[in-house]
Amino acid sequence: MQVVAHHAVIVFFVLSGYVIAFTVSGKCNHVRDYAVARLSRLYSVVVPALILTAVLWVVGSWIDPGFYHEYLRRGLWLRYLMTGLHLNELWFIELNPLTNSPFWSLGYEAWYYVIFGVAWFVRPWKTRVIVLILCALVVGPKVLLLMPAWLIGVAIFFWRDRLVLGRGMAPAGFIVSLVATIAVMCWLPSWPQKPGTHPLYLSGAAISDFITSMGWAATIWCFHRAFGQVLLPEPLYRVVRWCANHTFSLYLYHAPVVIFATAMVPPLGMSWLAGLGVMATILLVVMVLGAVTEAQRPHWQKLFGWGWDRLTAGREPIAARKV
Repeated sequence: MQVVAHHAVIVFFVLSGYVIAFTVSGKCNHVRDYAVARLSRLYSVVVPALILTAVLWVVGSWIDPGFYHEYLRRGLWLRYLMTGLHLNELWFIELNPLTNSPFWSLGYEAWYYVIFGVAWFVRPWKTRVIVLILCALVVGPKVLLLMPAWLIGVAIFFWRDRLVLGRGMAPAGFIVSLVATIAVMCWLPSWPQKPGTHPLYLSGAAISDFITSMGWAATIWCFHRAFGQVLLPEPLYRVVRWCANHTFSLYLYHAPVVIFATAMVPPLGMSWLAGLGVMATILLVVMVLGAVTEAQRPHWQKLFGWGWDRLTAGREPIAARKV
């Protein structure tokens, strides 16, 4: 299960790079728009997820201290602070909330936003290089080792129409690349080491992760060539859009809820019907929480927009380069 979850994050990195490239080529073509959009996207989910994780930890530890003791590590509350500031994965540290390990990828993702934003918006080039070097020195090797998987998503967006593949061949290319990537993901050994191993932790398999990320990039590109011009019916489009908007919250909310439910209703000896009921309840709780917190994103946009305007008052806005 941990291996599957790790591969899912690599897919997420490729898609994230693709989406961010799309945003800077469109509506987020000024540094203010980009910063406010990224900050509001992160903190509209990160803050509720940290609160949820902390509350369930306190309640769960009170109800079943023995179960939660298995998750106890040093620096309990420091982990929440470092995670909230996206400093939980710098260099060789690993300070994620104890019952919400998916937060590790946010310690990478947030810095990819920063580094890409610097590369895209900061001018002149000498200043850009200096700031990028400083960012690299701050984040350390772990975060940088998986960044090529994120950048390949950026590349496939900007080169999506420069590579030639007939639309008649694209569906076959999509199927072949998808099957090949899954096969590589299943049988390619973790290289140079197994993810989670000290000192690189989740960056341990950076080389094999990059190989699979190239496969996912090919899959995304073929999908774009095959189906990019297809218009979905409006009801189906709304469903797809809703799911896309809530994947982030589902990702960060599910782990503490699942662990809490496991402590309250141990699965051993449970019938399959009861197990399905518990799983459905967990999914419903996470979806409701996601819907409530995602609806607050406009308020976060206003907050970060107000803060940005106060910090940059009197300065000329920086526009993105032409794509």
